Amino acid sequence: MGVIEKLIAGHREVREEIDILDKLVRMSNSDAFAWDDVFKISNFFEKEVREHFRLEEIVLFPLMKNVLPLSEQNILTEIKDEHKPILGKFDDFKKMAERHKKISSKNSREDFVNSSKAVIDSIIPHAKKEDEKLFSLVRKYFRAENYKQLEEMYFKYLKV
Repeated sequence: MGVIEKLIAGHREVREEIDILDKLVRMSNSDAFAWDDVFKISNFFEKEVREHFRLEEIVLFPLMKNVLPLSEQNILTEIKDEHKPILGKFDDFKKMAERHKKISSKNSREDFVNSSKAVIDSIIPHAKKEDEKLFSLVRKYFRAENYKQLEEMYFKYLKV
């Protein structure tokens, strides 16, 4: 699987997790709410989303800066600027889950609902923007040698 395909597949995984998260939000008013699932989702976001953003910023964006015409490069800054607030919302989500683990209450369930909504509201439009704008530019401007460079940079990033 190429690097671009891996990034796109990562978006599909995030969408699936968001669907699960959305269901968990609806369940969270129940006293039987399974908080173990919250920690699984929190760990998924920690591992997959942070890694996805890091991969984009360290591997994909520098190459895109060299390939894209200057007139098309604004999207790179736009996407990168969205990463920090999204990660902040993930951090809030994780803190909320840890807090509830220590002291479970109706208020902490409400915090979970609010935190989950913030995560969902930030990541869905971000992923859509990447799918529609960022990856379409890759497909439009990248040539075979660029894909080869991207793959080499990716393996270097993985330290393979």
